[in-house]
Order: sequence, then structure tokens, then C-alpha cells
Amino acid sequence: MSESKKIDRTAQYQTAGAGAMFLGIGVLTLILLDTIHALPWNLPRAWYVHKPLWGVVGLALCAAGWQLQRNRRAEDRTWKPGIAGRRFSRLIVYSRPECHLCDDAKAVLAGYIEHLPPIEEVDVDLDPALAERFGESIPVVEIDGVVRFRGRVDVLLLRRMIESTPPA
Repeated sequence: MSESKKIDRTAQYQTAGAGAMFLGIGVLTLILLDTIHALPWNLPRAWYVHKPLWGVVGLALCAAGWQLQRNRRAEDRTWKPGIAGRRFSRLIVYSRPECHLCDDAKAVLAGYIEHLPPIEEVDVDLDPALAERFGESIPVVEIDGVVRFRGRVDVLLLRRMIESTPPA
């Protein structure tokens, strides 16, 4: 399946997940409002006869929506470039200690380590020039001397870079 079709499919899952969650929250909100005080309008008879069932439906919709939005598809987890091998010659992550965004960026990069050079980590607080250069916009990921990512690593862009670069 092509990369653009994968993106479209993922967007469809996320949209369906958001719709299911909002619908589930709406059903649960109606149950709560109806329990606290009567609604200003009449609902179908099935609503009043099977109210516990509607609660289960609302919870199921919320759970299904959350699952659709949360899970990456199996083919996303098993992504491989067309040609195996390491790309690029140097990968530097400029970061700070105890920076959760930096940890997230390193975790994403570590997921593609078989296609990337070893990750060099540089603490920007140890060098005043780097601290001034990058300021608060960390982590910064530099690949072969070019800053490629700031703040977070875009997985799709990283995959495209790996795919379009021949193995070293």
C-alpha cells in the first residue's frame, strides 16, 4: 500500500474514532441529564425502557473511539523502507536533561535505529553558544549537519527521509 493511502486510512480511523467518542459522550451525557432531572423533550420509548443498555452503548462507543484513535495500525508498526540499510552519517539530538519532549524524540528515533546512525546526544545547557542558538526550541534533531526537526520528530517525514535516501 502506498504511503499516501496509509495516511488517508489512518486519518479515516482517527476521524471515525473521534466521531465514536463524541457520540458515546453524548449518549452518556443524555443519561446523566435525564437522571438528574427530566429532559425538556421526549425521547423514543426505547430510551426509557432500555436505559441501562444505552449506558453500555455509550461506554462501548467511547472505548471504541479511544481505541481507534490510540492504536497505530499494524502496518505502521512494521514499516520498512524499500531498500534495507543505514542512511546518513551523523545524527545529533540537542536536548536538555529531564526534557520529556527530548525523551519522546529519542524514543521515535530509536524505533528507526536500524536505518539511522547511532544517536549522539548533546546537552545544550553545557554550551552557552548552543543554549543561545536553540533557546527553548528543543529537542533539535540534526541529520548530516542539517536541522531536520524541532520540538518533535514527525514520523511520516522521518520515514520519507529514510525512504528517499540511499543506504550509506
